[in-house]
Amino acid sequence: MLKQNRRLLIAVSLIIAVIGGLFAWKPLLQAPVAGSGEKQAGNTAEAREASPEEIRQAARAVGANELGQVPIFVYHLIGEEEGRWTRTPDNLRKDLQELYDRNYVLIPLNDYLAGNIDIPAGKSPAVITFDDGTAGQFRLLEKENGETAVDPDCAVAILRDFAEKHPGFGHAATFFINAEPFGQPPYWQKKLQMLREWGFEIGNHTYGHKYLKGLPPEQAADQIARLQEHIQQALPGYVPKAFAIVQDGLPEPLDVALSGESGGVKYRHEGILWWAWSAAPSPYHKDFDRTRVQRIQVFQDNGRSSLVNWLERISPARYVSDGLKGAVSVPENWREKVKDTGDKKLVVYPKDGPLFTPGKEKASSEARGVHVSFMYASSPDRWNRLLEMVERAGLNTVQLDVKDESGRIGYDSGVKTAGEIGSDLEMLPIRDMLAGLKKRGIYSIARIVVFRDPVMAAMKPEHMVRKADGTPLAGGVWVDPYSREIWDYNVDLALEAFELGFDEVQFDYIRFPEGSEARSAIYGSKGNDSRHRVDVIAGFLNYARSKAGWERTISATLFGFMSSAADDQGIGQRAERMAPFTDYLSPMVYPSHYGPGNYGFANPNAHPYEVVNRSLKEFQPLVESTGCRLRPWLQAFTWGPPPYGRNEIRAQIKAAEDNSINTWLLWDPRVDYRAEEISALKTPGRKD
Repeated sequence: MLKQNRRLLIAVSLIIAVIGGLFAWKPLLQAPVAGSGEKQAGNTAEAREASPEEIRQAARAVGANELGQVPIFVYHLIGEEEGRWTRTPDNLRKDLQELYDRNYVLIPLNDYLAGNIDIPAGKSPAVITFDDGTAGQFRLLEKENGETAVDPDCAVAILRDFAEKHPGFGHAATFFINAEPFGQPPYWQKKLQMLREWGFEIGNHTYGHKYLKGLPPEQAADQIARLQEHIQQALPGYVPKAFAIVQDGLPEPLDVALSGESGGVKYRHEGILWWAWSAAPSPYHKDFDRTRVQRIQVFQDNGRSSLVNWLERISPARYVSDGLKGAVSVPENWREKVKDTGDKKLVVYPKDGPLFTPGKEKASSEARGVHVSFMYASSPDRWNRLLEMVERAGLNTVQLDVKDESGRIGYDSGVKTAGEIGSDLEMLPIRDMLAGLKKRGIYSIARIVVFRDPVMAAMKPEHMVRKADGTPLAGGVWVDPYSREIWDYNVDLALEAFELGFDEVQFDYIRFPEGSEARSAIYGSKGNDSRHRVDVIAGFLNYARSKAGWERTISATLFGFMSSAADDQGIGQRAERMAPFTDYLSPMVYPSHYGPGNYGFANPNAHPYEVVNRSLKEFQPLVESTGCRLRPWLQAFTWGPPPYGRNEIRAQIKAAEDNSINTWLLWDPRVDYRAEEISALKTPGRKD
């Protein structure tokens, strides 16, 4: 009876800790979190006395997911002017506040690498690192009496001050240094001693900030060992546990960065930190690799913090603690991703609400398929033949029109605006079709054409885009991108598509109309709205994301030539501004759409591999900092010489895959695909 009462008390305590505003455990959560240099007792409850069912209840109450992603941030310069490599003191404070407001706490990098994440229930871990040991990271001010004080605007002071004002947040950080850290030679040893005293970690970044790729192994080992020996001049016996490579200069073999010896100095690291761009997997996740730990660089990315971009992107897949030292709690749909929990109990529980599933994430990242119009799909025979063809070709995805260029919807929609303007057609038994796709294991993408909408323009002419003289632009097919009513209509269709069972929504014609007359066109909703076209398009995607959440997959198309365009070409599309709000961007890199002279070819259409390869290489640096991935639209139709068939299509697929892009879509407006022409070079799940 006593044991049962004790177990019941633990279960009740755990549940109380995560409901009702965490009232019962509020003092506990306000205790310092690990990162002040000491392991704090009492942050988490012990799991050994609780039954699996008790732990499941507690984990479910906080939505625990200890297989989730952990953001590891990297900073370089802390200075007065924000830049690509510089964060201002005020923006660093804002970053910490953002983490705090989103229920993150700072943990030591070494704890992450060791799988020793010990934080309160419902909290998420974040890791902060600094590279290069620059002056703004740790600066001492000299007083007239010869004493020194820590500059309140350096990173060390900001971290400690914030932690003091926000109990429970911690101030853990790792400083990856070189031979002369922090820019004040007389004080470098004193600074390292102060860092250790205050509980910060010191990591190895090579003695001379050396790019190790291509160096003989003995020279790479010398750079690492010399820095460790140098650190030990200030901190005898201190052995850095983590190594950060310089500019992704990976030594060969990579094991040289893990352990080695040079000049009688032995070193051994528990983890190798790479450059950005990605959040890191949980140390219990199958994808965890201590030799390839990714980070996220923090900077002002087109007016928006990259830290915010990433925290939002990983929100449905973030690591959330169950608050138990001896357990690893995960939602049921994540079970297959468990790698090793060591001596901790694995606890699996059913999770309520919208789910981000690793299975769907994998399916989206390997989506290879074709576009299908709802007119074509309205014939059951054609639809079934198409699905059989998709399977014969080794593809796995169908992108189906929900609302196409005509402004029509292919099924009986429940969206109010669709009923008001009569845009929906009862052509498709959409739920049955989507159920059939799921049964076949085919990934489904809903295509929604946004700002080209002849039906809306005709039925609600106040939204029609007009030329400067008041007449309809392009015959009256474009609607106002500034209009919130237009935004709501298309977002409502997207939400309905998800509810119907589509795996993903892709927005198309997500742009302003093109051409000289469009530059001076009249947009009825604009009024005093001074936003640039680029801000409007990014704003729509941001709005759609806010309504759909990050649990659902959203993509958007854009012109292929935007990869090399100097501006938005008058249509509001910029990949780097659209990417923060989308999971995938799909550039239409059709070789036939490039003019004479593009990429040095008189007829780019005759060089499918080269054109797609060059365009994708230009797109990648535009989106890499955001976490958005590329899924190109490839040409499966003939428009000008030469005719397109198997060789031309496969050349484009190869260009995508040579750029490490394993997801793509094929477009033929006639939906005239042949399995022998469009078959995948690589098939998901098959070793090639």
